[in-house]
Amino acid sequence: MMKSNSATPFCKVCFQPFSPPSLKTILDRDPCLCARCFREMGPVNLCYTLEGIKTISLYRYNEKIKGMLFDLKGCGDYEMAKVFLVNQKPYLKHRFRDYYLVPAPSFEPKNIERGFNHVEEIFTGIGKGYIHAIMKIDGIKQADLNYRQRQQIGAHLTWNPKANVVGKKILFVDDLITTGATAKACCHLLMKHGAKEVRILSVAKTPLRQNHRK
Repeated sequence: MMKSNSATPFCKVCFQPFSPPSLKTILDRDPCLCARCFREMGPVNLCYTLEGIKTISLYRYNEKIKGMLFDLKGCGDYEMAKVFLVNQKPYLKHRFRDYYLVPAPSFEPKNIERGFNHVEEIFTGIGKGYIHAIMKIDGIKQADLNYRQRQQIGAHLTWNPKANVVGKKILFVDDLITTGATAKACCHLLMKHGAKEVRILSVAKTPLRQNHRK
């Protein structure tokens, strides 16, 4: 006899039960995001280029996204990772089915302390798997840098000699694009090491008026 799960599903962001239940929450085995929270996240699917590299950002960076990323990265709320792409994932899985994912480099001691790499957990299930091509050599935080310092971020990155991207289609993924300095530096490394094609996908993008803060 199949065991039924009678627990009331609830939104993993606001912790409120899905009421009244929708067809989506009935069919979804693990619903995790209510319609109200999704609207507050501000989905926009921004399509633009960073120095000629086609880029998609799924949300504009706002207080809702800021708080959710803090819960994931700063508080280690693993369950939050599945929320960001819950409504876009079917499209993204189809769109990037032929791409290998390269995650934005994260300082490994931070991943160990947290227990997971937050960027990898957000984008898991898209593409043909991860290639850990680029590594961060120190724990510098971009939030502590001004615009000019961010443009020198490449000095804090190094190539993984075990990685092979030659002839491959690559999707560089990150949680947030502010000035785009990290994404551009990483994509230049990927192309330098033989990637056939490079695209960028981020959870959110900081509004332009915030990008050049001193």
